[in-house]
Amino acid sequence: MAERRSGSVAAFAIEYAAVTERVALRVAPFGGAGVPERAYPLAMETLRQELDAMPFCGRVAILREERLDEKGEIQSLVASPGTLKLGDTLGTADPDQGEVDLAVEPIEGLTLLSRGQQGSIAAIAAAPRGTMLKTPDMYMSKLIVGPNSRGRIDIDAPVSENVNAIAEGYGRRPSEITVAVLERERHEDLVEQIRATGARIQLRQEGDLTPAIAVGLRGAGLHAIMGIGGAPEGILAAAVMRCLGGEMQAKMWPTQRSQVEKLREYGLDDPEKKLTMDDLVRSTDVVFAATGITSGEILNGVRYFRGGGRTHSVVMSTEPRMVRFMDTIHALEPEAGTQGFQL
Repeated sequence: MAERRSGSVAAFAIEYAAVTERVALRVAPFGGAGVPERAYPLAMETLRQELDAMPFCGRVAILREERLDEKGEIQSLVASPGTLKLGDTLGTADPDQGEVDLAVEPIEGLTLLSRGQQGSIAAIAAAPRGTMLKTPDMYMSKLIVGPNSRGRIDIDAPVSENVNAIAEGYGRRPSEITVAVLERERHEDLVEQIRATGARIQLRQEGDLTPAIAVGLRGAGLHAIMGIGGAPEGILAAAVMRCLGGEMQAKMWPTQRSQVEKLREYGLDDPEKKLTMDDLVRSTDVVFAATGITSGEILNGVRYFRGGGRTHSVVMSTEPRMVRFMDTIHALEPEAGTQGFQL
């Protein structure tokens, strides 16, 4: 077992993964149930309970508070008292012993879970207090690449230049790399520009985090992420890139005047500013943990047996530099596993 490093955010790396496991176990039964309004509050409630019991002091710095439903209408994700909310301070330790910022994604791929489709996960990122960029819950334009293409990209450059630079980083032609893009009407022009380079495209229904992990790990078959998505997920993706040695650049993407004013309230006076890794997560002491809820290309979803369940998680950190996949069997009832567990 890796030595616990006192004073490092990574001291609780496995505990963060245990928290996302508990969330996944609680909400996986909602797979295909078509009731996201029940699954998400339960995920937030579970996160709060589990994090509040940890022997640390953490503050919720990043949390999505709204989402678009299937009709395109904005729905609040802030539920009843007792669930998680921005600014919450959690844990049993004294703040004087050191605080951490938490970026939490109770369920990435809420619609996927609701429909029983692949790719939903629960995730947490942690870094020292004050090192995560605080942004309004709005859109963010992102360009994410793995270690091979680090230092080669520029979000202000034409798409073709970035695709060629990414391909060069892998020693490949553009036709030999794959770029992930959210399947949204706003990305129609971006998709055409990528196709013009010859690069392949993976159109995704939801989520930044699973593709970010795939981009950061060699051999996963994905080489970049481009396009506009949620800012909270962007900070979590930046944490992934910190851990895996990749790179992310971003720009805030306000869609109305009130959001420009909101950015100024957060200290972001220039909405056109290019945000680098040193803006998004200003620390080299970072942890990211995630557990599959429904199966995806990186993580298996929760699988149940009589009285128990099995989860598949990943936890990664920068200090020490490590990536650990966890395949865990949980006895959820007293009699579960009394006759042995199945591989």
